[in-house]
Amino acid sequence: RVVEAERMTTPDKGHCEFDLEDIRINFVEERRRFPVTERYAYLNHASRGPLSPPAFAVIERVAREMLLVHPDQQAEMARDFRDARRSMADLIGAPEGSTAFVPNDSAGLAMAAGSLPLRAGDNVICARGEFPANIYPWLNLTRRDIEVRFIEPGPAGVTPDQVREIMDSRTRILALSWVNFSNGARIDTAALGSLCAERGISFVVDAIQGVGALQLDLAGIDILVCGGGKWTLSPQGGGFIYIRPDLIANLQPDHVGWLSMAAHADLERFDDLTQYSFDLAQDARRVETGSNALLAQLAMGASCTYLHGLNIARIETRIVQLCDYLIEGLQRKGIPVTAPVAGGLRSGVVCFAADDPAVTVRQLIERDVIVSLREGNIRVGIHFYNNEEDVDRLLDAL
Repeated sequence: RVVEAERMTTPDKGHCEFDLEDIRINFVEERRRFPVTERYAYLNHASRGPLSPPAFAVIERVAREMLLVHPDQQAEMARDFRDARRSMADLIGAPEGSTAFVPNDSAGLAMAAGSLPLRAGDNVICARGEFPANIYPWLNLTRRDIEVRFIEPGPAGVTPDQVREIMDSRTRILALSWVNFSNGARIDTAALGSLCAERGISFVVDAIQGVGALQLDLAGIDILVCGGGKWTLSPQGGGFIYIRPDLIANLQPDHVGWLSMAAHADLERFDDLTQYSFDLAQDARRVETGSNALLAQLAMGASCTYLHGLNIARIETRIVQLCDYLIEGLQRKGIPVTAPVAGGLRSGVVCFAADDPAVTVRQLIERDVIVSLREGNIRVGIHFYNNEEDVDRLLDAL
C-alpha cells in the first residue's frame, strides 16, 4: 500500500524526507525477528510489549554469567550499566549523565514527588483520566498540606490554556502523561514546558506510553520517567528517569542509598565502604539507591540502543501510517473511533467503541488478535514491526 511521502521534523536533524513505502519495506526484515508475529496479530503495546531481539540476547548472556558468577564480572557489569544509561539518554536525546535507573514508572514518579521543593499551601496540577501511577504520588503530598488540582482534559488532551487557567502563584509542579494510557491523546510538551518555564514551575512527565515509539523534545521538561515493559520492548521491572542537567545539583532525593553517593556510584570502588561521606553523585545517579535489576535494566538498555539505531523518527512515521490505516478501516465499517488524535499530536494508540467491548476483546484474543479493554473502549497499540496484515486481521475479526 503506497502512501504519499510526508515531511517529518526531528529535534536534532531538522526536516527529513521519509518515503512511507520505503519505511514499510525496510521494517519487513525486522518483523521477522519478532516470534510473536508467527501466531498473533499483536496490537497491545500500550499494555505490554514483547522483548526486542537484542533485549532477549542480553538476558541470555547475563543469565549465563550468573550461573558462573565470579568477582571478575564486577567491572564488566559496571561498564554494562554505564552503557545502558547512555543508551537510554541517546534514545530520548538527553545528554550523558542526565539519566539514571529507577525500578519502575511509579518509583520514578514517587521520587519526583518527594524530592522537588514544596511547602504547605503549594499546589500541584494533574489531569483526570491519567494512569494512577501518575496520580497517587501527588495525592500522597496532601498529607503535607499540598493541594492537588485536576484538569478535565478534552479529546486532544491537556492544553496550555487549561493549565494557564488553573495555575496560580502557589503552583509548583505540573505532572502529566506524555501519552494518555486510555485514549492515546498526546500532549504538546514543548508548549506546556515553555509555559512552566515562564512561571518557574517544575514540569514532570510520565513518558511510559511514548518512549520507544515517538520522537521526544526535552525542551521545558524538568523530570521525565519511563518504565519498561511497553513500547521500549523490554522487561517489566526496569526503567529510567531523566533529570534536566541544571536541576540535578539542587535536587535532594527523598530516598538515598550507598549508590547515591559519589564515592560508590560507579560500582568500581570497594576499598572505603565504611568511610562514610554524604556526598551525592553529581549526575542523575544520585537518585539510584542500591543494586539495580541487572537483567531488566541491561535488557532495556539494549532495546534503547536497538530502537535508536532504527531511527525513532522513522519508527513514529511507520506507527502513524498504520494507525491511519486502522482508522480508515474502522470508519469504513461504521465503527466509532473514540480517540484518534489529529496532526502532530498522534500516538501509537487507537481506541474504538463496541456494543459489548469486554466480550469483543475476549473474542478477538481467542482469534489471536491481541488488544485490550480500557475505560470502556477497545484499545489498540501499534508498533513499528506490525504491518497492514495485522490490522486487516483485526478488521476482519470485527
